[in-house]
Amino acid sequence: MSSRRQWLQQMAITTTGLGILPELKARNLNARPGADQLILLNSNENAFGPSPLAIKAMTEAAARSNRYPDDYLPDFRKKLATHWAVAPENIAMGGGATEIIALTCQMLGARGTGNIVTSTPSYQVWHRQAAVCGLTIQQAPLNDMRQFDLDAMAQKTNSETRMVYVCNPNNPTGLALPFEPMRAQVLEMSKKTMVMVDEAYTELAEIPSMATDAAKNPNLLVVKTFSKVYGLAGARLGYAIGHPDAIAKISALQGWRDVSVSMVTCAAASASLDDTQFVKDCIRRTAANRDTCYKTLNELGLPYLPSQTSFILFDIGKLKGDFSQRMEAEKIMVQYRDHFNGKWCRVSMGTETEMGLFCKALRKISA
Repeated sequence: MSSRRQWLQQMAITTTGLGILPELKARNLNARPGADQLILLNSNENAFGPSPLAIKAMTEAAARSNRYPDDYLPDFRKKLATHWAVAPENIAMGGGATEIIALTCQMLGARGTGNIVTSTPSYQVWHRQAAVCGLTIQQAPLNDMRQFDLDAMAQKTNSETRMVYVCNPNNPTGLALPFEPMRAQVLEMSKKTMVMVDEAYTELAEIPSMATDAAKNPNLLVVKTFSKVYGLAGARLGYAIGHPDAIAKISALQGWRDVSVSMVTCAAASASLDDTQFVKDCIRRTAANRDTCYKTLNELGLPYLPSQTSFILFDIGKLKGDFSQRMEAEKIMVQYRDHFNGKWCRVSMGTETEMGLFCKALRKISA
């Protein structure tokens, strides 16, 4: 530990002295300024987080925010690497998974024009960054089971393909591919081009990661986030796991690698890794809330996809009126989706109370 870091730690103001933690605990963690007590079920946020340990760590770290985080990020990178049984040089961190994907697009776009192959519907916020970097998007429809069709994607891959993007489990369907067959196909595709596997929801789905594969494969990147099960969407921390050569190229686009994440965010993420009970509770409560929604959807005859994530995609084609507006009139925010030649809603899981209110509103709208 450097003498500078020791001095910073000695100078840190304690949580008790700041008097911030009780105030944070008293607040509604799901409230948004100006939201007028809306129930926010539209952005796949964790309604139960951040963990108490993360809140405490953020509060303590805030007192050190006058210093750059370059003394702290390397230690956290080591901790994150140990968590995934990889090396620190296998990890690049940034402000959310979407930023990491955008940096990857910049890296790939440096080669000139080309395309990225993916499926539709899937997570596509990053498509704008790809376009700015001169990359076009080639999309294959999901298969009949509403999963990524890796065979169809492989057929779209050509000499101009710079990357194949796989979101597993997928957003907005909530479905994951069987791991071993998916892994085999991804590794095969990586022999021809780079493959990115977006694992934002693997912790919630309790399925394996391809992290160790990515660490030794120059053409494979795994992207992960602290926004979902760890409840740190507002703190903004995403990261890539990959071969040191690919990670070095991505990190080079950041300018100053070890100040890409704030000290407060770094502290929160580190504490979140330690709070394994909080993670288990979030997974359990999310699954229970999905079951509550399934019962209501079955009762109302509304088809849905059985999700492995923190959201459910269900068919609202038979409901009258503007579904989103009718839900907002009940002070509930959801996402309307045009998918599979029909009308669908993606609803994120909130707290038990919030999901009870959602189900009540859904019954009212369906009447």
